[in-house]
Amino acid sequence: MLDCHTHILPGIDDGAHDLTMAIGLCQLLAKQGVTEVVATPHWCSPRFEVDDRRVLRAWKALSDAVQTDVPGLILHLGSEHHLSGLQQPSAFVSSLRPLGSSSCVLVELPDDHVPHNAWQTLREANRAGYRTYIAHPERCRGLSGAWGDLEAFIALGGRLQFDLGNLLGTHGWRMRWRARRLFAHFAATSIIASDCHNLGVRAPQWDRLPAMWRRHVPATLAELEGR
Repeated sequence: MLDCHTHILPGIDDGAHDLTMAIGLCQLLAKQGVTEVVATPHWCSPRFEVDDRRVLRAWKALSDAVQTDVPGLILHLGSEHHLSGLQQPSAFVSSLRPLGSSSCVLVELPDDHVPHNAWQTLREANRAGYRTYIAHPERCRGLSGAWGDLEAFIALGGRLQFDLGNLLGTHGWRMRWRARRLFAHFAATSIIASDCHNLGVRAPQWDRLPAMWRRHVPATLAELEGR
């Protein structure tokens, strides 16, 4: 089972704050049946100062520790790109960092609106050959009246990634309602990931995954790319 959206890199953003927590998350993911996991630190986000050196340093530390403490768990490195609308579409696309060796990219929108150039940017990413996934679309309130735009995005090869915790109701009934309503409409072109950040309220919850949603969780990164 693949978890393609996690914040397990230690000391990078609002995810695991140190290597001990990062290993704890990896151990819990493995215990819950995850065999492949993608570390997706925030990228281009106005909330975090993330650079290549810090990411690569954290990635090496985590990779080395996982080999010893969580043998068998396959790690991949990716990013969660924040589409703020401040970059030109071409500049945003050129900055994209795929999930591992795949052509899949993870893009998040602001919680309170859809940037003016978002759809143009996402179209350019798809046309550039990326399999573009919008991360947790249920969190973006600006998408509540934009189902037609989402359908057009999907028609060009785009996909949606829902957070398991939101679907389960971990973050309240309003989020659960929004997530399930959107998921029900776009289920055929959607996947589920944990978006785990810590061992508390934002821990992975794969042990609570309903059987009816299991088909929305890719088995491997290679399978994700083929969806």
